[in-house]
Order: sequence, then structure tokens, then C-alpha cells
Amino acid sequence: MTSAGIVRRIDELGRIVIPKELRRTMRLNEGDEMEICVDGGNITLRKYSGFESVRALVRAVSGLLAKETDSDVLFVTSQSVEVAEGKNKRMYAGRRLSDKFAEDMRRRKPDILHGDALKDLFAEGECSCCYVVEEPVIVGGDLIGAALMLLDSLPSDISRAYLHFCVEMIEASLG
Repeated sequence: MTSAGIVRRIDELGRIVIPKELRRTMRLNEGDEMEICVDGGNITLRKYSGFESVRALVRAVSGLLAKETDSDVLFVTSQSVEVAEGKNKRMYAGRRLSDKFAEDMRRRKPDILHGDALKDLFAEGECSCCYVVEEPVIVGGDLIGAALMLLDSLPSDISRAYLHFCVEMIEASLG
């Protein structure tokens, strides 16, 4: 763990303000959920992944969808790829998403990305596919992340419907 060398006081309500520079660096936004862990004499904060409680289900559903659609399927938060399944899952697992894509994802709209838009998907390097179908995952009005289906050809209505159905299953499990 690295020390940022910043000292903050706890206020009368027990709150500590995370400095703006750290929030920007860590891509923390208003409304993000934080997990608080205690280890001996240390308190650790980390951004909570909304997929954590249903990770096994997300992995199983995305694996079946990847096989059925012959695609790579990713479940992402605003920061990184949380679950990757498909032929290229090792290439995508844990990859950091670009700030531009994270901002676009906050629009909460299903989308199909292609061409130059694929350059803005990951923080480092491009996507190795031709099309990305994006479906937001929203639970209780909160954006948890998105499901992405990476394809080499134009997505069919059926594959888009499969992705939408899978997202609805995950949302129901989280709700």
C-alpha cells in the first residue's frame, strides 16, 4: 500500500473527506459505493463492485452467452473489466476502461460501438473486435456497470436480445 501523505480530520459525524486529487486518480464519483475493511490497526477503503455478490452467476451467464453468440462477453464497472468470458477472455480480464467510455456509460443507454468509438473503450490499446454491444446494468436506479458483447460482425437482433435478457437476469438477482 502506498501512502499519499495527506492527513484529514474526522468530523463530528465520523466523516473523512477524500481529497479531490485522490478521487480523480481513483476515478471515484459521487454515489460510488465503498467497501470498508479492517485489518489489525488499518482501515482500508476500496471501491465496491456491484457484481461481487453475484460473481458466480455473472461468470456462468456470460460464459453461456459467449458460447451461444461466438463472442467475448464482458461485465464492467466504470473502472475495469470485472468478468470476461469467451475466446479472448485472458486478453480482457482486468483491463482498465478509458475515462471517455466510463463517462459514456453513465448515460445509461444501450449502444453499439464500432469504428473510431472502439479506440475509446480501453485505457490502453484498442479493442480487437469490430463491434461492441453495450447494455447498462441498473439496479434500484443505480448504475452498477454494463455488459459488453464483442463481435467481429454486425450484431443480430437475436444476439442483442440475448444480451438484454442476461442483463435483466443479473439485475433481478441484484435487486
